[in-house]
Amino acid sequence: MDMYNPFTLTLSEQSDRTETPDKITERRFTRVETHITWLRRDVNDIKDELKDIRGEIKDVRAEITDVRSEIKDVRAEITDVRSEIKDVRGEIKDVRKDMRADFRLMFSALIGLALGLAGIMAKGFHWL
Repeated sequence: MDMYNPFTLTLSEQSDRTETPDKITERRFTRVETHITWLRRDVNDIKDELKDIRGEIKDVRAEITDVRSEIKDVRAEITDVRSEIKDVRGEIKDVRKDMRADFRLMFSALIGLALGLAGIMAKGFHWL
């Protein structure tokens, strides 16, 4: 039997009939101790891996917290942009009202100017 292989655990091995029971028992204990050493090493490896995993989980939680705070910031910015868009729309409506008033004023001035020029031309050609 290979004493360094943890996958083979046989306590009753065919031995020579000439070996004493004390030697057989000692050899079995040696094998069991070897396997216990392997198991302890495996358990320690698993503990180390669990510590690493716990550390990674903490890192991921921290990153999730950062992402959540960034999402909150983005939502706040979106809300600010929406309110600014509403303000711009209100200003555009005011500008349109002013444009209508300005257009009516300019159009009436144009009509008055055209009538005034027509009157001057009529007087100049002695039509009036």
